Amino acid sequence: MDLDKYFGVIMNISIKSKTSLLLNCIILILSIGCAKDKNMDDYRREQLQISLSKISAISGVYSGSMSSKVDGSNLGNIVLKFKATTDVQSGSGSTTTNQTAIVSGSIKLQSLSSAEVSFDNGYYESESGNFQVSIPVVQDNIVISKISLSGQIMNGHWIGSIEVKGQSQNGADLNLVKNAPPGNTSSIEVGGIRLEQIRKMDYPFLGFYTYNSITSPFKMNISNREATPEQTVFKLLSPIRQVNISCDLSDFELLFNNAILDDTMGTIVAHDPTDQGRPVRADLFCKMFELGADFGWDCEVQTKTGIFRTHLKAKL
Repeated sequence: MDLDKYFGVIMNISIKSKTSLLLNCIILILSIGCAKDKNMDDYRREQLQISLSKISAISGVYSGSMSSKVDGSNLGNIVLKFKATTDVQSGSGSTTTNQTAIVSGSIKLQSLSSAEVSFDNGYYESESGNFQVSIPVVQDNIVISKISLSGQIMNGHWIGSIEVKGQSQNGADLNLVKNAPPGNTSSIEVGGIRLEQIRKMDYPFLGFYTYNSITSPFKMNISNREATPEQTVFKLLSPIRQVNISCDLSDFELLFNNAILDDTMGTIVAHDPTDQGRPVRADLFCKMFELGADFGWDCEVQTKTGIFRTHLKAKL
């Protein structure tokens, strides 16, 4: 017998057996890995459906009145509408995308002005009933603040508050009822502090100023910088905001686009206006006065040519 040939055959069979065994091991490892990934994806999908069903169980339309935290007066009516949806994010270490259950919907405000604001970042925790939404307020493409909606859902009621971030004392308490009949809402309250503060900004303010012994008329108007829905809600809930101020001094008109109006302190502060589109060096400071039924502003306008002082009364 040729021993070299015999042992060559034996070695060839052994190599083939080892190669086959190695391939089988690799296939087994890959199968286990795929099964693990599949089981993890199944688990994620199952948990997602559970979370979506918990949100869907309390989804719907909730409505009621807004009670001011300042004095308890009714600021208006609000309708909260939401449903369950998903947020898709890139899953770390997963072969599939990672989906998270979130709350999307809108709040519709009916007060001195009407506005409807949408959101898609709501959070709901079923164990505690906690519900939270954060809505950015954008001005000149910059987020200047956020509107916070925070509360709990219990027995068909959404109980919580709506406020501007950092200004909880000026917000409103809410007790909203799910699928409430139209009679659940009530009229806004005349005489409430916050609504009266806003109403007083809607009038033109008239007076006179004297310069070089010449007396001339002075007219001032206040307007919101933007009319987006988020700005409308922000205006209701924040006594401090940026507004446009136009000062008509007969011979020229100053337009302040960066005025800071503080309803609580009763002040207006502004700098660097324009006159017919041209930049002007000027400063404006006003202090609100109230005398019986009359109200208005005592203002001082300082320019490079001098200081103008005026007593402006609201034209009712």
